[in-house]
This record gives sequence, structure tokens and C-alpha cells, in this order.
Amino acid sequence: MARFSTLKMCMCLATAFLCVCNVGAQDVVHISVEDAVRQCVSGNLSLQQSAIGVSTAERAKNTAWNSLSPSIGVNAGITKSGVPTVFDSEIQDTEDSNPASVSVGASVKFGLSPSIATSVKGAKLKYEKQLIDFDTAAKNIELQVRKAFYGLLYEQEQIALQRSNAETAKNQYDSNQTKYNRGLLPRLDVLNSQIAWQNAKLSLASAETSLSNDIATFKHLLGLDIHQDIVLDGDLGDFLDKTNVSTDANARTTGTIASLEKNIEIAKNSLLATRLTAYAPSVTAGYSYTQGVKTDDWNNWSGGGSLSVGISLPLDGFLPWSSGAQSVKNQIDNLKTLQLQLQDAKITQEIHAEQYANKIKQLESTIALRQQTISFAEESYKLTLDAYNAGTRDLLSLQSARDSLLQAQVSLKGEVYSLISAVLDLEDTLGVPFGTLMGEKEL
Repeated sequence: MARFSTLKMCMCLATAFLCVCNVGAQDVVHISVEDAVRQCVSGNLSLQQSAIGVSTAERAKNTAWNSLSPSIGVNAGITKSGVPTVFDSEIQDTEDSNPASVSVGASVKFGLSPSIATSVKGAKLKYEKQLIDFDTAAKNIELQVRKAFYGLLYEQEQIALQRSNAETAKNQYDSNQTKYNRGLLPRLDVLNSQIAWQNAKLSLASAETSLSNDIATFKHLLGLDIHQDIVLDGDLGDFLDKTNVSTDANARTTGTIASLEKNIEIAKNSLLATRLTAYAPSVTAGYSYTQGVKTDDWNNWSGGGSLSVGISLPLDGFLPWSSGAQSVKNQIDNLKTLQLQLQDAKITQEIHAEQYANKIKQLESTIALRQQTISFAEESYKLTLDAYNAGTRDLLSLQSARDSLLQAQVSLKGEVYSLISAVLDLEDTLGVPFGTLMGEKEL
């Protein structure tokens, strides 16, 4: 219910955000992860479809009592006897001695079934389940958005590394070509460096295409114009001081478990309704009132009302092989199945939480080692730079040392991205708000 209310609240914010996006095709919009989450709540098309389902269920809940509404009708008629037809042998043009009869009436019918209460409760439970499903869908989309946002940041880091590698490969090729022209290097070394340069350019082009496609998917996820230029405001390096993740948060009821629990309530209510239909009596009542008059005496109206009451008791349910009895047994089996599914879901939640916690601890250790590698790479680059300034190392050696340092930094960012993804998965598994375990600002 909270997320469904959040959808309405975010509509205004998203409208303002989209207005900024639609100012012009050349405008660039800066998006942080918090902006992306707020935008997806109201802009995602799948979530909008889920919201329609909630509204439909709410309308069904508010009108579930309509089976108690009586059936009301009115009627009127006219009857005349002795009317000649074309088949009569003689048609006498005399005064009509058979006046017509006119009647008017009204009727009210009312039915009372023992399953009415279960129908009203069933509509309420289905509405509550729709709210749970909407909340689950919203959280799943938020998880996708957060992962996609940080994934795009990591892709940008990788492209920067590949662009640097391509530049170094080109410089190596140019250097080898110059040495070859001077007769200082064989043709094979030139060809090998040229192949390395071409491969580096191909890898860079492939990575840029992949990033472009992923950004388009990200825009669709947020409900943005596919042609809108966006810039992601964020840096994976900001999480390096948040690598000491707390994994001791208490598990809450997740959407999957809450949905199964609500399904069990619905199944119990449906079982009760089936039993009432199979074994309980139903009552019907009706009242009709009719008045009639002859057309030759309009002042002499006559008639009256009639009341009818009936009770119906089904006996098929008492026969073990009847459809009513079998329906009850099927409902019992369905309830048992849902209870087992709930038990399995709780066990699965514990297992996944333990797995993600172990993965987080392993990634924290890996990040610590990566940081040491960066320290070594920085020292190597500094020594190479000093040697280059002293004239004992060439420019390519310096560029290679720089690329090694950049590779170490990107590798560290990759581990940070894996850690962020694992933390998000753990938060989703535990059912806690995103940002709880790493201390991010909660929306």
C-alpha cells in the first residue's frame, strides 16, 4: 500500500522531470541513482499495468456487496379477446363488446446465499494481494534500476580502459613503423603491433555499442524518451569507504512470502465458500404486486400483492463422489500445497541470505587485495615516470605502466560493482529497504 501511494506522489515529480527531459533533443539530463528510482516508480510501463490491476481489484472490493442488492422490476400489459382476423368469414362492423384488460405491476426478488460473506471477504483479500504484488513489482524494478545504474558506471570505466589500451597500441604501432622504416625492426613486429592495434579498436567499438544498447534499455526501464541524452551522476569509487557491510540485519517478510501468506488466506476463504455452497441452504424471497382494469370501466381497478419465500438445501455435497464434495477436497489439497510452498519459500530465503552474506565477505577480502595491487601499480608507475624523466625509459614503457595502473583501478571498480550487486540482492532477500546495509540514503 505504501508503494502504491508512493506511485501517486511520484507522478508529480516525474512529470516535472520529464518536462526537463523534453525541453529539447540536445539537452543533457543528469541522473543520479535516486533520480532513476523515483522516475521508474511512475515512468515504468510494467508498473503502470500493475497499478491498473490494483485499481480494478479495489473497485471489485468496494462493490463486492452488490450480490445483496435486490432485483427490482416493473411490468405492464394489455390483453384483448375476440379480435377478428383475416381468416374470419364475416367481419361485423359493430360496437366492440369485449373490452381490453390493462395491467401494471412491480416485483422485488431477494436472494440470500451463505457464501455472500465469503465473496465480500474474498474481494478484500484479492485487493490486498494486488497491493502486495504491486509492492513486489515496484521493488523488483527498483532492484533492476539500481543494478543497471551501477552496471553502466562500470561499463564506462571499462571503456575508458579500452580507449587507453587502444591509444597505447596505436603508439606502439607508430613506433614500430618508424623503427622499421629506419631498418631497426623486422616487418613481423610491425604487423603484430598493427594487429594488436586493430584488435584494440574492435574491442573498444564493441564495448561502446554494448554501452549504447544498455543505456537505451535503461531509458526504457525508466520510461524516458529513447532519444534523450543522459549523464549518470555517480562513481563506484564512492563506495570504497563502505566496503565494511553489515550482514546482520533481521529478515522481514518479503513480497514472495507475503504473497504466499495472502494466497493461503484466499484459499481458506475459498474452501469455506465451497463448503457453504456444497452443504449450506440458501434462501430466496420475492414480492410482486399487480393491478388491472377493464378499458370500459377505468374506475374499477383490482388486484393485489403476493409474497413468496423459499429455501433450498443442496444434498449433493453429502455424497462423497459428488462434484461438491470433490471441490471441497480439491480446495483442501490446494491449501496444503500453498502451505508447503510458504515453508519452502522461508527456507529458500534463509539459504539465499546466507549465500549472499558469504559472497559479500569474500568480495570484501578481494577488494582489500585489489587495493594492495593498486598500491603496487601506483609505485611501479611512479618509478617508471622517474625513469622516463631521467631518460632511461621510453614513452611506451610509461604508457604501459599507466595502462597497468588503470587496469588495476578498473578491476577494483569491478569488484566494487559486484559487491554493490550482492548487497542489493541481500537487501532484497531480507526484505529491508535498499541502502540499509551500506548506509545509503533511503528514498
